[in-house]
Amino acid sequence: MRFFLPLLVVLFCSCALSEKFNLVSHDSQIDKKIILRHAWSKNLDPQYDSGNLPINLSSPLLHSGMLFVGSGKGQMIAYDAQTGKVLWKENDKGAYHATPMVYKDQIVYGTNLGRLYSRHYLTGKIKYAVDLGASIESEVVVHNGMAVVHLRNYQITSFDIETGKIFWAYKRSVPHLTTLQRSSKPLIWNNKIYVGFADGYLVNISLEDGVLQWEKKLSTSTKFVDVDNTPVILNNRLYINSLAGPIYMLEASTGAVLRQGDFSPSRPPLLLGDKYLFGTFDGELILTDLNLEIIKKINLNVGGITNIILWKEYLVVTTSRGHVSILNSKTFDLIESKHLGHVNSSVFGDVAAANGILAVYSSRYRLYVYR
Repeated sequence: MRFFLPLLVVLFCSCALSEKFNLVSHDSQIDKKIILRHAWSKNLDPQYDSGNLPINLSSPLLHSGMLFVGSGKGQMIAYDAQTGKVLWKENDKGAYHATPMVYKDQIVYGTNLGRLYSRHYLTGKIKYAVDLGASIESEVVVHNGMAVVHLRNYQITSFDIETGKIFWAYKRSVPHLTTLQRSSKPLIWNNKIYVGFADGYLVNISLEDGVLQWEKKLSTSTKFVDVDNTPVILNNRLYINSLAGPIYMLEASTGAVLRQGDFSPSRPPLLLGDKYLFGTFDGELILTDLNLEIIKKINLNVGGITNIILWKEYLVVTTSRGHVSILNSKTFDLIESKHLGHVNSSVFGDVAAANGILAVYSSRYRLYVYR
C-alpha cells in the first residue's frame, strides 16, 4: 500500500527550532508594503462527502497570456490570465497530479486515470489522447520531439510529442510498502534521462531506447526512501536527495558521489547567481555555495517549504501550511505574507509566474492569481 497525503502533510508540517534567526513572529509587525495584489481567484473544488476531503496535487501553467489548470471536477480549463475569463473548458473526468506543459501549439497533460491528452492550447481541440495504463504523476518533458513522463506504477514512458506514438517504457520494481504519492519529474541532459524512484534510487537511462546506464542508491533507510525531487544539473554536477536522506552532489555522467550535505531539501533548489537556495520540511531556507557548504540558515516558522521562485525582484516562498511569503531576494527579509484562508490549505504543486502574474493553486482546489 502507498501512504497518501495525511502522511505527506505531517512530513511537510514538521517545524524544527534551530540556532537560525526567525523571519516570522506571531507578535512581530510585518512591513506593510503590498506586493501580492489580488487579481482574481476561483474555487475549483469538486463535490465530496463529509469527512472525505479531496486534496489537490496539481499545478497551474501560464503561457501566452493564458492560465491553464485542471479542476477538481475533472476539467482542464483555460483562463485569460489577466481577467479570469474562461476561454475554453474540456471534460477529462480524472484528477490531475502534475503541471500541464506547452509544446508549439499543444498543451499536453495527463490524468490519474492514465490518459494522456494533447490539445490545441488556444481552442482546447483534441489532437490525440493515449492510454498509458497508470496514473500520470509528472509533468511531460520534451527533447527533440521525444517526450517522457513518469507514471504511478514506477514506469517511465517515452512517446512522440507530435503524435502520441509510444517509443519505449522503462519500468522499475519497487518492493517498499511505505512510499509517498509523489513522483520525480524526469530531467533530460546529454541525451540521458535522470529520474528518481520510490525504491530510493536515482537512475540514468538512455533517451533513445530507455536502456539503464547506471543507478545510484541514495537512502539506506527502510521507510520513506523515495527520490521524489527533480534532479538539478550544473557543470556536470547533479544535486538530488531521497525523502529521508541528505542532499548529494554527484558526477552527472557517472553517478559518482562528490559530496554529501547535512540537510534534506523538500524541493529542488533555486539557483541564485553562484549559490543555491534550498527549502526544507522543517521550514528552513538554506543558502549554500555550489559545493553545498552552508552560508546561511533562516527559519520561516510557517511549515515545510514547497516552492521557492523568483517573481519580479522578489522571492516567493510557499508552504505546507498554506502561506505565500514575499522575501527580499538579497537579504531574505520578510516583506509580506498571506495565508490562503482555509484551515487545511497547503501548496503541494508548483506555483506559476510569468509577465508579472503569479498563480498559486492550493490543496483545497482554490486558484489565486496575483499581479
